[in-house]
Amino acid sequence: MGRRGEGIEVLERLNKLPKTIAGPEMDLENLKVIKKFVCNAEREILFDKQSFMSDSQKMKDDESITVEINTISEAGRQHRVDSIVRETEARLKVNGRFCTQLFCLPYHFEELAIGYLTTGGLDPAYIANIEVKEVDPAIYEILVTLEKEIYRNLSTVNSQLRIKKEDVFAYANELEEGGILFKATGGTHVVAAFSRGSDTILIEDVSRHCAIDKLVGACITKGIAISESVLITSCRQTYTTVKKEICAGFPITISVSAPTALAVKEADEFGMTLVGFARDKRFNVYTNDWRIV
Repeated sequence: MGRRGEGIEVLERLNKLPKTIAGPEMDLENLKVIKKFVCNAEREILFDKQSFMSDSQKMKDDESITVEINTISEAGRQHRVDSIVRETEARLKVNGRFCTQLFCLPYHFEELAIGYLTTGGLDPAYIANIEVKEVDPAIYEILVTLEKEIYRNLSTVNSQLRIKKEDVFAYANELEEGGILFKATGGTHVVAAFSRGSDTILIEDVSRHCAIDKLVGACITKGIAISESVLITSCRQTYTTVKKEICAGFPITISVSAPTALAVKEADEFGMTLVGFARDKRFNVYTNDWRIV
């Protein structure tokens, strides 16, 4: 069976699992199916027209763990096993200087560095080298060398990109289908970038900020035009996430969750279209609705 057939077969089996995947009804056989899929390195799932490169399909055995837990409900106490994601510390250093400490899933560190610096205003064209070092299994150092430290001011999003309401429904549905690690553990945020003519990039992470940064970094390394891409997220939109998205250049951000007042204000001021509550075949457009036709 080819990679496409294997991916579809596992997805069909996952879809048959109970809606509450962490509920007491989950058995060991279902858990084995999830673990086999989540821990299969370099796995790519092919959908009808898009190719999802999901973090959860690239996980190695040591990046999620199985633990014994007790589930307590009105019906009583049940001893069972559960799958949880790992969280690692990433120490970012730029030209030998400590920059920041991030907590994330233990992969895509180069994309994380590129995205973090880009959404902080740095011009990624001046990144000369990135080296990742494992300090111990829970700590990594990301060493970035810059030719120059040139920062850009936050500017208005001028992209003329427009999408249809049917696109919003489709993107929200594919985000839900692509969040394999979230389905298995409930422990990640899911973000994706959709761009006509390019592969869809999907990222999962324990941190919504790191998920966005990794996505931005992946778009840059793959040469995907962010100004012609739509960002969709499972997380709420706050001032800090919207600022990152504007700085990266996304013209449209869609969330299946809610925005905050400051997020709406920032999106409106800098010309980004902000969509919230995109689920159940409906959504709210908070700013710059002319991009939804």
